[in-house]
Formats: sequence, structure tokens, C-alpha cells
Amino acid sequence: MSFLHRTRLFVNNFLSPFGLAINRVGKQRWKTFRTRQPAEKEAVTIQVGRYSIQIPSQTPLSVWYGHQASELGRLTMLVKKKFSCLAVVDIGANVGDTACIIKTAEEVPILCIEGDEYVFGFLQRNIAQFQNVTARKLFLGETSKKIRASFDKRGWNLTLKPNETSTQTVDLTRIDDFIFGEPGWQTFKLVKIDAEGFDCAIIRGATNFLREIHPVIHFEYNRENMDAIGEPGIDTLLLLSDLGYSQLAVHDANGRFFCSTTLSDKNFIKDLHDYADSVHRGISHYDITAFHRSDSDLAAEFQEIERQERRNKPV
Repeated sequence: MSFLHRTRLFVNNFLSPFGLAINRVGKQRWKTFRTRQPAEKEAVTIQVGRYSIQIPSQTPLSVWYGHQASELGRLTMLVKKKFSCLAVVDIGANVGDTACIIKTAEEVPILCIEGDEYVFGFLQRNIAQFQNVTARKLFLGETSKKIRASFDKRGWNLTLKPNETSTQTVDLTRIDDFIFGEPGWQTFKLVKIDAEGFDCAIIRGATNFLREIHPVIHFEYNRENMDAIGEPGIDTLLLLSDLGYSQLAVHDANGRFFCSTTLSDKNFIKDLHDYADSVHRGISHYDITAFHRSDSDLAAEFQEIERQERRNKPV
């Protein structure tokens, strides 16, 4: 690893909590202030897994791409081993980085869902290199309705904040209202969700789908974003138990395996919820993988794989 690359990683780890990052770009001729293009019109190329994609130059997300690659890739391989006809739903697909991670692990069909119009353009261009990948521009929620909302981190990691005084409106769609019309919906045995605080609401909007297919669900549990939109979160974890889900594998914000538990252990679930608190220097968020009781074999194998990975890569 070069000195410049090490330095960039060190600086980006420091800057990432502030939503900032340094990205390497191609060499360009000097331009005057008047002729230089705005940052949002520029793109940089990065490597994710086996694939190169373009991302908006202002996004700091490249700092985190490596964290998610390991666990989601291993999970995809494991689920594919049990379900040979596996297809994946990628909710909060962003520019297609998770599609790269999934495709690097296994050649499976993917349905990508992304709501940010600007980011969606990058997504469409980046997935053109794949086979059997489709994209839909949708914001998902608990119910299909129009809401007033303000926008944060638009153009790289859009976060919706319901706001009755806002002049901007957003159409939300629940999964149950469209997923059964998607080709091959019966094969969607893995669902990844990264929706900046809306993850639990999206799960609540998918109860019919989850009862029918009971896919493995890999989602973000981000207390900071959840608190900002008034999302309680913990009730949804307990709802999963009513839908037949029984076991959880939990990774920390850096993609390192943290713990496993059962949804029947309500005290431990409450402790997990309370500890996800970046204000008091706890874990800022978790990536949680939920397994239906019919996939207890997958849960046990995934947990052991992640424990071994943790032993092999200590902090």
C-alpha cells in the first residue's frame, strides 16, 4: 500500500463522521474559477470487488465500501448455496456499489431500488455492465402515500426527513404493493436494506412478502437517523419474531462481527437498541442479518463464518 494511499485512508477515517472524504480523481488541466465545472457534475472511478464504477465526486461513501463488501459477499455465497435460484433485492442501491459486491460473490439476478434521482442516473450507468440486473426509482416506506419531507445529503446518500412544513413532497411505496408483480419474485431469498433510518419502516411495509417468502434480511439499524425521523425501531425487531424470524447476526459500523442473538431474548434486543448511540460514543449503527426459523441452518453457518473471520482479522 503506497504512502499516499495510507495517508488518504487515515484522513478519510477522520473526516467520515463529518460527511467528508478525499477521493482520487484523474489528472486534469488547470481551470479558472469561471470555467471549472461544479463538483456535482464530476465523477470519479473506483473499484468495488471485481468491478469499476463511477461515483459522484462529492460522495465520501467510498470510505465505507470495503466494510460492507466482506459480510454481504459471504452472506450472498451462503444463501446461494442453499437456494440455487437465488435473486437479491437491493434496497438503497445507491450508485450500484452493493450490486458490485453481490456480483463479485455470485452471479445472481438483482433488483436495485433507489429513490434519489441524481444517484439513480449513476446506478443505471453502472449496472449496464451486468446481466440480469434491473433498477427501479422508488422511495419505500411502511405505507404507500405522499408525504412532505426535507432532504439531507442529496446526491450521494439521500436522507428523507418527514417535515409537515416542507414544500417538498415525496411518494412512498410499500414493498407489498409492487413486489409481487416483479419477475421471479418467488426467488427473492435475500433482501438488503440501507435506507438511512427508513429500514424498519420498509420492513413493516413488507409483511405479506416476508410471510410468503421469508427471505434473509440484511439491514442497517442506524439510531441517529432513526431518532431524527421518529422511528422507534425496536418494535420492528420484535415484529420479525411474529413473522417467523428467530435469529440475528449483528455487525458493527465497521463491518466486524459483533454478536448473535435470538429474537426471543427481548432484554438483549433492548440492550442492543440502547447501545447504538453515537452521541455517547457507543456503536453508531449496526448491520443486522435476520434469519427465518426455516433458515436456522443458514444462521448457524453464517455466525460461525463471521466468528472465524473476526478471529482471522482482529482489530
